[in-house]
Amino acid sequence: MVSPAAENAHQDARAAGSAGDSARAVELFMRAHELAPEWPYPPYDLAFTYLLDGQLERAETWYALVDKLAPRGFFTAKTSLDIIRRERRGELTPGFAKQFALMEWQPDDRRVVMYRQVTQQFPNFAPAWKELAFLLEDDQEELAAADHGLATNPDDETYGMLILNKALVLGRLGRAPEGLQLIRDLLADPRCTQAVEAMAKLTEIR
Repeated sequence: MVSPAAENAHQDARAAGSAGDSARAVELFMRAHELAPEWPYPPYDLAFTYLLDGQLERAETWYALVDKLAPRGFFTAKTSLDIIRRERRGELTPGFAKQFALMEWQPDDRRVVMYRQVTQQFPNFAPAWKELAFLLEDDQEELAAADHGLATNPDDETYGMLILNKALVLGRLGRAPEGLQLIRDLLADPRCTQAVEAMAKLTEIR
């Protein structure tokens, strides 16, 4: 159980971050973490704050802590951690992790263009294929995007979402048995994160 003091500090930190006061947000996220050290939410938001501030090493440290506290996944922590590590290894251009995170707030039509550009520049970058697949309207193109993403060694969260997306597309294409088998296999897969498991159990394919 998280204490009210920790929850209040976390909410105040998020408000400070939304107001553009990242220094105050960091201070309050740290306070919330001290009050509830096993609660992954403050470290998660702290990591994102550092990411937006361009402090990649600190962002990696806190996302790694989130992954330790919530090994079956917590929001986009696994994906963000993988992207940051790839950027720090030089596989992605400097500043890419921040830029990719900010794409989420763009209008859908703009996001399609941006994700297509990313897949062209980095064809082995699975998160862009995942995002693109969810935005495409043509089933065959969506299926191809999902398959491409699955072939590029995705992190566990991205992997699960790509499988779910592929299963849904197969259902729409009249291949429901294949889609249902993908869901069953995913639920039995140790890579299946908690969030993906919850979505998979609610997924209906006919």
